[in-house]
Amino acid sequence: MSAGPEDDHGYGAPYSALAQIYDRWMAADRIPYDQWLSFAGKRFVESGLEVRTVLDVCCGTGMTMKALQDHGYEVTGVDASAAMLDVARTRTTPGTELLCFAVPDERLAELGPFDAALVCFDGANYLTGEDGLAATLRQLAQALRPGGVLVFDLSTRRTFEEIAALGEFGEDFGDFAYIWNTRHEPDTPAYEYLVSLFVPEGELFRRSVEQHAQRHFTRDEVRNALRATGFTDIAVSDNYTDRDATDTTRRESWSARRTTGSIPR
Repeated sequence: MSAGPEDDHGYGAPYSALAQIYDRWMAADRIPYDQWLSFAGKRFVESGLEVRTVLDVCCGTGMTMKALQDHGYEVTGVDASAAMLDVARTRTTPGTELLCFAVPDERLAELGPFDAALVCFDGANYLTGEDGLAATLRQLAQALRPGGVLVFDLSTRRTFEEIAALGEFGEDFGDFAYIWNTRHEPDTPAYEYLVSLFVPEGELFRRSVEQHAQRHFTRDEVRNALRATGFTDIAVSDNYTDRDATDTTRRESWSARRTTGSIPR
């Protein structure tokens, strides 16, 4: 999910160029979309709700949306990247509602009500602004019906530190290549990634550079934000499994339910 348009340094907006090769890259990395859907489905069943409508925030190219639709769910997608949504339109059911804006945004709270909401694959790590996580969770609570289910994931501090330790790295896929650079502001949870992408253009390759800003959160920060914004039945596990999250967890999977009472504003 992108945070905004091209910045003053001339970098492209996140996923503006990556959109055209994103699915190819994710397929090479064997991203387990089926595992995410299975985990979410278990949380839906455990809620006791009849989950039919799902809001997919940071929906990207629509891989998760398509899987949900194939299982009979009615899905609405939100993403900040118009280029990613263009790909999603080719994959999802004709007429699927796909909305282009970055979160937090009050428009999110005005959607629904939905039975469930998802924020998969590090989408919440892009919430770098002050109170960005709390504001987005509050808006998601307002978009869910009472008792509605929220499932999201977060890359952990361990993951960010491991990526930063690699320094500059890249890979040549033949039909495209990339170079990845990590910048970290010391003593903060904030990280900046510069992704240089090379894609064929005639007999040459065109280079695009995108700037991505992310951060990690402590479990206490996440739990406190969930409780403060109207969620209960909070649980966290290791990477879309039923295993407990530990200090070695690289991706945490969170689930919670929208309280049946009023939502704090």
